[in-house]
This record gives sequence, C-alpha cells and structure tokens, in this order.
Amino acid sequence: MKTVGSQRGESKIGCVFWALAGLLFVMVAVKVVPIKIASMKLEDHMHELATTQGKRGKDFFEREIYNKAKYLKLPVDRKQIRVKKYPERVVMDVEFTVQVEVLTFSYEWNIKLHEDMDVFWI
Repeated sequence: MKTVGSQRGESKIGCVFWALAGLLFVMVAVKVVPIKIASMKLEDHMHELATTQGKRGKDFFEREIYNKAKYLKLPVDRKQIRVKKYPERVVMDVEFTVQVEVLTFSYEWNIKLHEDMDVFWI
C-alpha cells in the first residue's frame, strides 16, 4: 500500500538540501570560530593587563596589546588601539576589521573590544 507522502511526489531532495545547508554551516564555522577565539584571547589578555599591571604607563599597555594581537594573527594596527590611563582606572579599546571569505561570499567583520577596569593599589 502506498503512503500519502509518495503520492505527493516527495523524494530524498530534502535530505540533499539539509546536507548542503549543513556543509555550508561547517564551512562558515571553520572560518569564523578561529577568529572569535583569537579575539576572545585578546580580550582576556586586556583584562589580565588591567588587573595586574595597573601601575604601568599607557605605552606599555598599547605595546602589549599590539604584540598579543600580532601573536594571535589579528589584523590590528597601533592606531586602532586606544588606552586611557587614569590614576585609579584603565580604559582600553581595540577596534579592527577582519575579512571573512567563504566560497565567493566576502564579509567584513567589525570587532570591538572594550576593557574598563578599576586599579587597586595594594
């Protein structure tokens, strides 16, 4: 006995469609996840700098952030790093753009990292 689904002309095209959608998802994830992990590591480094190196100067913070970004292979220029050092506070901003290319599609991902930390003199 035939089922109602076979009478409507349904076939395995849905499976092929979802397999292609899954493949596209994996291709995007392979490009995006390493960039997100690297930017999170840079943000963690900024937080660590703010909590442990509060007595240092503005140039020290800029140099350390720039070196860490280069180590993580992020496209950060020194002009994109802004550090404001107050007597009891450190404010760090990094803003950069990463080009993500999947197949023929290209996307510019703007990443903004911000750290605002009180410095305790212990």
